[in-house]
Amino acid sequence: MTEMKLNYFTNDERFPLFIQYGYHNEDLFIHTHKDFSELVLVMNGSAKHIVDDEKFYIKKGDVFVISNDTAHGYEDTENFRICNIMYRSENLLSANYDIKKNAGFHALFILEPYFTKEHYFKSRLLLRAKDFEKIHILIDFMLSEYQTKADGWQTLLEASFIALVVMLSRLYSFGNNSEKIDIINIAKSISYIESHYTEDISIDVLAKISHYSPRHFTRIFSEIYHTAPLNYILSLRINRAYSLLKESQLPISDIAFQCGFSDNNYFSRIFKKRTGLTPKQFRVSE
Repeated sequence: MTEMKLNYFTNDERFPLFIQYGYHNEDLFIHTHKDFSELVLVMNGSAKHIVDDEKFYIKKGDVFVISNDTAHGYEDTENFRICNIMYRSENLLSANYDIKKNAGFHALFILEPYFTKEHYFKSRLLLRAKDFEKIHILIDFMLSEYQTKADGWQTLLEASFIALVVMLSRLYSFGNNSEKIDIINIAKSISYIESHYTEDISIDVLAKISHYSPRHFTRIFSEIYHTAPLNYILSLRINRAYSLLKESQLPISDIAFQCGFSDNNYFSRIFKKRTGLTPKQFRVSE
């Protein structure tokens, strides 16, 4: 099986994103992505999408994300045209964007790729005609910037990619596809965390939102996000504290409280454990 790497398409390590239109009149061989994820938008026609041992019918308007190490390809193509956007999540989606409060973001860009790889799962976003046209215009603009490389093209293309992520995340929740219910319920629990991480949040509350038992929710969450739910919450609090210490002159005790820590000493210990510096030392170093 062929293993694809991002540097097969671009050698610019400083800008880990590649965009192209792909035309497939024949089957596309099964392959994996070694070091990148791929956002795929079906622009025309139809095909069977092969993911590991499963096959799914896809057509114009379908949108899905293939993560690292997932084997996939296409067969039975008919006037099949797609847009491939290859990117590294750790470079382009790791910032604290407010779209992460949106359940659709977690569903489309994190949960669906995981479930597609690990379980039988054929859900995906299908764009309505008017939404498809808006997305198509943005993609054409992104491709033009990528090809012409005018001054500031990388900044503009990255901003456009994030705009695309936001638009698709917002659209994900439309419709009543029953196959999305489990995904959306888990995504809603993550969205709840992102919106309420400074408050007291229990596993029981998150499990109830996800419609799973606390034990099952914790297991699924940990598999997908590679950390326990409470540790995820703690990381969000520390990241928020990091920003406030850097950008404001608020007393450290106020920052601790605003970030969800009722005990200032505990906040200082956790902050030092995560960053190597106490909050006071960090503020002085800045």
